[in-house]
Amino acid sequence: MVHRKLYSDIAEEKGALSESKKREGRVNLRSEEFKIPSSYKKLCLFFMAVGLLVFLLALKLYPERAWANVLINNFYFVSLALSGAFIVSLQYLVAGSWISAFKRIPEAFTGFLPYGFLLMAALLLGAHSIYEWTHLDVVENDPILSAKAVYLNPPFFIIRLCLFFVIWYLTAGWLVRLSRRQDVVGSSPALLSRQTKAAAIFVISFAFSYALASFDWIMSLEPHWFSTIFAVYCFSGMFVNGLVMVVLSLLVLQHLGHLKDVINANHYHDLGKMIFGFSTFWAYIWFSQYLLIWYSNIPEETTHYLSRESQNWSWFFYANLIFNWLVPFLALMPRGNKRNVWILSRVCVFLLVAHWFDLYVMVAPKIFEHAKVVHSVGLVEIFMALGFAGAFVLVLMKNLGKANLIAKNDPYLEEGIHLHQ
Repeated sequence: MVHRKLYSDIAEEKGALSESKKREGRVNLRSEEFKIPSSYKKLCLFFMAVGLLVFLLALKLYPERAWANVLINNFYFVSLALSGAFIVSLQYLVAGSWISAFKRIPEAFTGFLPYGFLLMAALLLGAHSIYEWTHLDVVENDPILSAKAVYLNPPFFIIRLCLFFVIWYLTAGWLVRLSRRQDVVGSSPALLSRQTKAAAIFVISFAFSYALASFDWIMSLEPHWFSTIFAVYCFSGMFVNGLVMVVLSLLVLQHLGHLKDVINANHYHDLGKMIFGFSTFWAYIWFSQYLLIWYSNIPEETTHYLSRESQNWSWFFYANLIFNWLVPFLALMPRGNKRNVWILSRVCVFLLVAHWFDLYVMVAPKIFEHAKVVHSVGLVEIFMALGFAGAFVLVLMKNLGKANLIAKNDPYLEEGIHLHQ
């Protein structure tokens, strides 16, 4: 009912300003401060407590499964935090206005990075349970692992992990600080130039560091396997997930009474088009990686897919393509569906879960094969994912409260508010 009411409000606006606002030439850009509703905070804390309890129980009963879920969920939410900085960077680099009306949302995503570092550091305690190359006896008796030992070794792995987060924290934090400074000192060509420079530095450093991080944390679970487009595959899923989270955040904020004057159906239409397009890009990379490995038929490469097309993993593997591409492709193809927040919100919730499922298919088969664990998506997976989600949403809401929800001095704001389709 909330979404239906919200859609009716947006439909009445039709992306246009009221007659009085047209005469003024500007919408009401009053300051909007966000305060965390106590019920939302309590719910997040409850999920975090349950997730931690389930992790501790799983750690005692089947540690490989517990650590696998820590890896899946932390990579998921660290990627989501990085997607926020990447989306903001796009605005500065292309001088775009489509995000200016709600850029405080992706900026707030980046607040999870310090917590993601702590959780990834905690994962080192379970590295021996999930990473084959941490077993010295296995490395010594395996020619391929021995050749990769210069790169894949625990000390260098830890150094790279710390370096990745330092780069992300500094560059993403620079973007956010400059944006908030703009609220205080106003817009100027010099400040905009600094923002563009910060965005360029973030994107370049992110491209290399995120690629290496995806190799280290995910692809090294199968150290004999490699793919030249694996990093692009991870990026495509990350970007779609970031757009999805922006849409859901906007819906919640508008339900709470925020951003009523600046967000309309045209903004949702824009975001819906991007989700539609980049979910297809994700499918293109998924198919390209599979096709390249299938027709080259190199044993070191085919093992990745053989393990996922056998041992009862096959339905997970093919369902992944249906969940992450076919469903959003069909649901968002009609123009009206992109503007209908009742439909768009449900597609976005579905995609949030689908992307988690994609990471599960990437991570679980190899770990469970070595541990001889019966694979399933059960209560351990559900409650640990909810625990991480509670932590991310709590950090997101906390960071939304640190700055005005409307970046009033953004030079692209007026253009960004007056979107028309």
